[in-house]
Amino acid sequence: VPTVVDDIYLPGVLFKGLTADLLSGYDGPLYGFLETEFGINMVRAEEKLRAVSADQDMSALLGIPKDTPMLKVDRISYTYADRPVELRMGHYVTDRYHYRNSLN
Repeated sequence: VPTVVDDIYLPGVLFKGLTADLLSGYDGPLYGFLETEFGINMVRAEEKLRAVSADQDMSALLGIPKDTPMLKVDRISYTYADRPVELRMGHYVTDRYHYRNSLN
């Protein structure tokens, strides 16, 4: 059941050669992939959460009615020296699941 839509932005200069084929061929967490393939270590993240209503795009992607309550999470992840390296905007359907995250 579709539950999450994440839009993730990474700086191209740090992730040269990153392709959808590389990502789909890795069986593990995204951060593990980025560490293994590119030597980039995410060491902390900051998140802002808020309630939103599903717009037409989220409705279509997640198979839910328009205006369904959702959780929107905006995250910036940092590597050493507090360098921001990931911007993630996630939309979560929470009627069947909880949002749970450990950002150690």
